[in-house]
Amino acid sequence: MKILNDNWLIFDDEMSLSKALAQEVLNIAKKSIFEKDCFSIVLTGGQSVLNLYKILSKSDSNWEKWHIYIGDERCVPMRHKDRNDQVINEIWLDNSTISKNNIHFIQAELGLIEAQKEYEKVLKKIDKFDVVLLSMGEDGHIASLFPNHLYSEEQMVVVERNSPKLPKERVSMSYKRLNRAHYIFKLIIGESKQKAVTLLKQNANLPITRL
Repeated sequence: MKILNDNWLIFDDEMSLSKALAQEVLNIAKKSIFEKDCFSIVLTGGQSVLNLYKILSKSDSNWEKWHIYIGDERCVPMRHKDRNDQVINEIWLDNSTISKNNIHFIQAELGLIEAQKEYEKVLKKIDKFDVVLLSMGEDGHIASLFPNHLYSEEQMVVVERNSPKLPKERVSMSYKRLNRAHYIFKLIIGESKQKAVTLLKQNANLPITRL
């Protein structure tokens, strides 16, 4: 592991990153539960975080104190293979002792506007998240916030009607809402992200730089 300026860490491989991040999340959870009897985390979608969720699924924590949120979701039917929550449930949550009442996912199957309204209601009940996880896409997007797309600066939840990648319609936490966290972990994993990393080094205005 190498340490760069501005709190960036470089790991030799994905598994090393996943193990280190899992331990960091568990440590923050333990501290948060001790101090205020609960822990809140926003999960991210994508293939690059699957090992992280597998590690967490086999770890020990005071799981009944955890509250799980998600940064974005695709507007497809429940249990569809393209949904972020489907993969997370299969790998981790379906077999966890986290209460279903503490899992606060986006009801994207309701469609853009209804899902947006319902998740706004959910998010009004929490001030700051303890942890936000964000995995950067190949084009520099995070959650479903894409480069050169305009989103509301005031709303907690925004809609994406024309995603560059299928499915087109998505619901996402806004930059403003994602920033309301004690800890934000921005993950860049894999050679396919190299072009976006180069742009970051050139101070390009990518979504990941908004947090």
